[in-house]
Amino acid sequence: MKYPNGHEFEHRMLLPSQLKVDRTYQRPLEQARVNRIVKEFDGDIFNEPKVSYRDGQLWIFNGQHSTAAWRIVHDGKDEPLDCKVYKGMTWLEECEAFIKQNGFDKDVTVNEKLAAGLNARKPEVVDMVDKAKLAGFVVDFSQSKTPTRIVATSTLLRAYNQLGSDDYLDMLTAISEAWYGDMDAISMQILSGMTAFYRTYGGKFKREDLVASLKRVQPFEIIRNGKVAAIKKNGYARQIVDTYNKRRHYRLDSTLLS
Repeated sequence: MKYPNGHEFEHRMLLPSQLKVDRTYQRPLEQARVNRIVKEFDGDIFNEPKVSYRDGQLWIFNGQHSTAAWRIVHDGKDEPLDCKVYKGMTWLEECEAFIKQNGFDKDVTVNEKLAAGLNARKPEVVDMVDKAKLAGFVVDFSQSKTPTRIVATSTLLRAYNQLGSDDYLDMLTAISEAWYGDMDAISMQILSGMTAFYRTYGGKFKREDLVASLKRVQPFEIIRNGKVAAIKKNGYARQIVDTYNKRRHYRLDSTLLS
Protein backbone atom coordinates (compact mmCIF):
# COMPACT_ATOMS: atom_id res chain seq x y z
CA MET A 1 0.00 0.00 0.00
CA LYS A 2 1.07 3.61 -0.54
CA TYR A 3 -0.48 6.90 0.57
CA PRO A 4 -0.11 10.05 -1.55
CA ASN A 5 3.40 11.55 -1.19
CA GLY A 6 4.43 8.60 0.94
CA HIS A 7 6.53 5.48 0.62
CA GLU A 8 5.18 2.02 -0.08
CA PHE A 9 4.50 0.05 3.09
CA GLU A 10 3.04 -3.22 4.31
CA HIS A 11 1.99 -4.66 7.64
CA ARG A 12 4.27 -7.45 8.86
CA MET A 13 4.48 -9.49 12.05
CA LEU A 14 8.01 -9.03 13.34
CA LEU A 15 9.91 -10.06 16.45
CA PRO A 16 11.15 -7.21 18.69
CA SER A 17 14.64 -8.70 18.44
CA GLN A 18 14.58 -8.02 14.68
CA LEU A 19 14.09 -4.28 15.12
CA LYS A 20 17.01 -1.86 15.38
CA VAL A 21 17.21 1.73 16.64
CA ASP A 22 19.44 4.29 14.95
CA ARG A 23 20.90 6.41 17.76
CA THR A 24 22.13 9.11 15.38
CA TYR A 25 18.61 10.55 15.35
CA GLN A 26 16.55 8.61 17.89
CA ARG A 27 16.15 9.85 21.45
CA PRO A 28 17.25 7.61 24.34
CA LEU A 29 14.73 5.13 25.66
CA GLU A 30 12.78 6.58 28.61
CA GLN A 31 11.96 3.77 31.01
CA ALA A 32 9.36 5.84 32.85
CA ARG A 33 7.47 6.31 29.60
CA VAL A 34 7.70 2.60 28.81
CA ASN A 35 6.28 1.82 32.26
CA ARG A 36 3.38 4.19 31.66
CA ILE A 37 2.54 2.50 28.36
CA VAL A 38 2.63 -0.89 30.12
CA LYS A 39 0.38 0.36 32.94
CA GLU A 40 -2.16 1.80 30.50
CA PHE A 41 -1.75 -0.93 27.88
CA ASP A 42 -4.79 -1.38 25.66
CA GLY A 43 -4.49 -3.72 22.71
CA ASP A 44 -7.21 -1.84 20.83
CA ILE A 45 -5.20 1.37 20.64
CA PHE A 46 -1.66 -0.02 20.77
CA ASN A 47 0.62 2.11 18.60
CA GLU A 48 2.15 -0.13 15.95
CA PRO A 49 5.84 0.58 15.37
CA LYS A 50 6.77 2.28 12.10
CA VAL A 51 9.79 0.61 10.58
CA SER A 52 12.06 1.36 7.64
CA TYR A 53 13.56 -1.56 5.70
CA ARG A 54 16.98 -0.12 4.80
CA ASP A 55 20.26 -1.83 3.92
CA GLY A 56 18.81 -5.21 4.77
CA GLN A 57 17.90 -4.11 8.32
CA LEU A 58 14.65 -3.09 10.03
CA TRP A 59 14.98 0.36 11.63
CA ILE A 60 12.31 1.75 14.00
CA PHE A 61 11.76 5.45 13.33
CA ASN A 62 8.61 5.68 15.46
CA GLY A 63 7.69 3.25 18.22
CA GLN A 64 10.74 2.14 20.17
CA HIS A 65 8.90 2.78 23.46
CA SER A 66 5.89 0.79 22.29
CA THR A 67 8.18 -2.07 21.30
CA ALA A 68 9.89 -2.07 24.71
CA ALA A 69 6.47 -2.04 26.42
CA TRP A 70 5.34 -4.96 24.21
CA ARG A 71 8.19 -7.08 25.57
CA ILE A 72 7.26 -6.30 29.17
CA VAL A 73 3.55 -7.02 28.60
CA HIS A 74 4.60 -10.42 27.23
CA ASP A 75 6.82 -11.24 30.23
CA GLY A 76 10.04 -10.47 28.38
CA LYS A 77 9.32 -12.97 25.62
CA ASP A 78 10.22 -12.15 22.01
CA GLU A 79 6.62 -12.29 20.81
CA PRO A 80 5.84 -11.02 17.26
CA LEU A 81 3.97 -7.74 16.89
CA ASP A 82 2.30 -6.00 13.99
CA CYS A 83 4.57 -3.39 12.37
CA LYS A 84 4.10 -0.94 9.53
CA VAL A 85 7.15 -1.55 7.34
CA TYR A 86 8.18 1.09 4.79
CA LYS A 87 10.31 0.38 1.73
CA GLY A 88 12.72 2.67 -0.06
CA MET A 89 13.29 5.20 2.74
CA THR A 90 16.75 6.70 2.99
CA TRP A 91 18.43 7.44 6.30
CA LEU A 92 17.67 11.13 5.75
CA GLU A 93 13.97 10.39 5.13
CA GLU A 94 13.87 8.39 8.36
CA CYS A 95 15.27 11.44 10.17
CA GLU A 96 12.61 13.63 8.60
CA ALA A 97 9.85 11.19 9.54
CA PHE A 98 11.14 11.05 13.11
CA ILE A 99 11.13 14.86 13.34
CA LYS A 100 7.58 15.13 11.98
CA GLN A 101 6.07 12.34 14.06
CA ASN A 102 3.04 13.23 16.16
CA GLY A 103 -0.14 11.62 17.49
CA PHE A 104 -0.01 9.36 20.55
CA ASP A 105 3.72 9.76 20.83
CA LYS A 106 5.22 12.43 23.08
CA ASP A 107 6.19 15.54 21.15
CA VAL A 108 9.83 15.47 20.15
CA THR A 109 11.68 18.15 22.10
CA VAL A 110 13.39 21.05 20.34
CA ASN A 111 16.77 19.60 21.31
CA GLU A 112 15.89 16.24 19.77
CA LYS A 113 14.52 17.85 16.61
CA LEU A 114 17.62 19.98 16.18
CA ALA A 115 19.97 17.09 16.91
CA ALA A 116 18.16 15.02 14.29
CA GLY A 117 18.24 17.98 11.91
CA LEU A 118 21.98 18.35 12.42
CA ASN A 119 22.56 14.66 11.76
CA ALA A 120 20.38 14.99 8.68
CA ARG A 121 22.52 17.98 7.62
CA LYS A 122 19.59 20.37 7.42
CA PRO A 123 21.22 23.57 6.07
CA GLU A 124 19.65 25.97 8.58
CA VAL A 125 20.56 23.79 11.58
CA VAL A 126 24.11 23.26 10.33
CA ASP A 127 24.49 27.00 9.74
CA MET A 128 23.10 27.81 13.19
CA VAL A 129 25.62 25.47 14.83
CA ASP A 130 28.54 26.54 12.64
CA LYS A 131 27.96 30.25 13.22
CA ALA A 132 27.89 29.64 16.98
CA LYS A 133 31.19 27.79 16.65
CA LEU A 134 32.70 30.75 14.80
CA ALA A 135 31.74 32.92 17.78
CA GLY A 136 33.50 30.46 20.10
CA PHE A 137 30.52 28.51 21.42
CA VAL A 138 29.55 24.85 21.34
CA VAL A 139 26.06 23.74 20.31
CA ASP A 140 25.90 19.95 20.46
CA PHE A 141 22.40 19.66 21.99
CA SER A 142 23.77 18.23 25.22
CA GLN A 143 22.15 19.47 28.43
CA SER A 144 25.49 19.47 30.24
CA LYS A 145 26.30 23.09 31.05
CA THR A 146 29.77 24.54 30.50
CA PRO A 147 30.90 28.19 30.10
CA THR A 148 30.96 27.79 26.31
CA ARG A 149 28.16 25.29 25.62
CA ILE A 150 24.81 26.83 24.75
CA VAL A 151 21.99 24.69 26.12
CA ALA A 152 19.16 27.21 25.61
CA THR A 153 18.57 25.82 22.14
CA SER A 154 14.95 26.97 21.81
CA THR A 155 16.06 30.56 22.43
CA LEU A 156 19.03 30.11 20.11
CA LEU A 157 16.81 28.83 17.31
CA ARG A 158 14.45 31.77 17.78
CA ALA A 159 17.42 34.15 17.54
CA TYR A 160 18.60 32.53 14.33
CA ASN A 161 15.14 32.64 12.75
CA GLN A 162 14.42 36.22 13.80
CA LEU A 163 17.78 37.79 13.04
CA GLY A 164 19.02 35.82 10.05
CA SER A 165 22.44 34.22 9.71
CA ASP A 166 24.61 37.37 9.62
CA ASP A 167 23.08 39.29 12.54
CA TYR A 168 22.84 36.05 14.53
CA LEU A 169 26.60 35.59 14.17
CA ASP A 170 27.24 39.24 14.98
CA MET A 171 25.14 38.99 18.14
CA LEU A 172 26.92 35.86 19.38
CA THR A 173 30.30 37.38 18.57
CA ALA A 174 29.41 40.51 20.57
CA ILE A 175 28.43 38.32 23.53
CA SER A 176 31.71 36.42 23.17
CA GLU A 177 33.81 39.59 22.99
CA ALA A 178 32.14 41.04 26.07
CA TRP A 179 31.70 38.04 28.34
CA TYR A 180 33.44 34.93 26.96
CA GLY A 181 33.70 32.23 29.60
CA ASP A 182 30.82 33.50 31.73
CA MET A 183 28.10 30.86 31.81
CA ASP A 184 25.40 33.47 32.47
CA ALA A 185 26.28 35.14 29.16
CA ILE A 186 24.75 32.29 27.19
CA SER A 187 21.66 31.91 29.34
CA MET A 188 18.14 32.06 27.94
CA GLN A 189 17.70 35.52 29.46
CA ILE A 190 20.78 37.10 27.88
CA LEU A 191 20.22 35.42 24.51
CA SER A 192 16.59 36.53 24.37
CA GLY A 193 17.48 40.06 25.50
CA MET A 194 20.25 40.41 22.94
CA THR A 195 17.98 39.05 20.22
CA ALA A 196 15.33 41.66 20.98
CA PHE A 197 18.02 44.35 21.07
CA TYR A 198 19.40 43.39 17.65
CA ARG A 199 15.94 42.96 16.16
CA THR A 200 14.82 46.40 17.36
CA TYR A 201 17.96 48.48 16.88
CA GLY A 202 19.74 46.82 13.98
CA GLY A 203 21.63 49.51 12.06
CA LYS A 204 21.00 52.10 14.81
CA PHE A 205 23.77 51.27 17.26
CA LYS A 206 27.56 51.18 17.14
CA ARG A 207 28.78 47.68 17.64
CA GLU A 208 32.03 48.67 19.36
CA ASP A 209 30.02 50.79 21.79
CA LEU A 210 27.72 47.87 22.54
CA VAL A 211 30.63 45.54 23.37
CA ALA A 212 32.34 48.23 25.48
CA SER A 213 29.08 48.83 27.37
CA LEU A 214 28.48 45.15 28.04
CA LYS A 215 31.99 44.73 29.40
CA ARG A 216 31.15 47.20 32.18
CA VAL A 217 28.47 44.96 33.66
CA GLN A 218 28.17 41.31 34.56
CA PRO A 219 25.52 39.16 32.82
CA PHE A 220 23.99 38.21 36.16
CA GLU A 221 23.27 41.90 36.82
CA ILE A 222 21.28 42.16 33.59
CA ILE A 223 19.43 38.97 34.48
CA ARG A 224 18.71 40.13 38.04
CA ASN A 225 17.51 43.58 37.01
CA GLY A 226 15.70 42.21 33.98
CA LYS A 227 13.60 39.96 36.20
CA VAL A 228 12.50 42.99 38.19
CA ALA A 229 11.72 44.83 34.97
CA ALA A 230 9.90 41.81 33.53
CA ILE A 231 6.58 43.44 34.35
CA LYS A 232 7.32 45.25 31.11
CA LYS A 233 7.88 43.25 27.95
CA ASN A 234 11.51 42.59 27.00
CA GLY A 235 12.82 43.34 30.49
CA TYR A 236 16.25 41.89 29.68
CA ALA A 237 16.53 43.82 26.43
CA ARG A 238 15.62 47.01 28.31
CA GLN A 239 18.53 46.41 30.66
CA ILE A 240 20.86 46.05 27.68
CA VAL A 241 19.51 49.30 26.20
CA ASP A 242 20.03 51.10 29.53
CA THR A 243 23.58 49.76 29.70
CA TYR A 244 24.27 50.93 26.15
CA ASN A 245 22.78 54.39 26.75
CA LYS A 246 24.97 55.26 29.73
CA ARG A 247 27.44 58.05 28.96
CA ARG A 248 26.28 58.36 25.36
CA HIS A 249 25.13 61.47 23.52
CA TYR A 250 23.00 59.44 21.13
CA ARG A 251 20.63 57.32 23.16
CA LEU A 252 18.49 54.47 21.89
CA ASP A 253 14.76 54.80 22.48
CA SER A 254 13.71 51.98 24.81
CA THR A 255 10.05 52.59 24.00
CA LEU A 256 10.71 50.99 20.61
CA LEU A 257 10.95 47.59 22.31
CA SER A 258 7.68 45.72 21.87
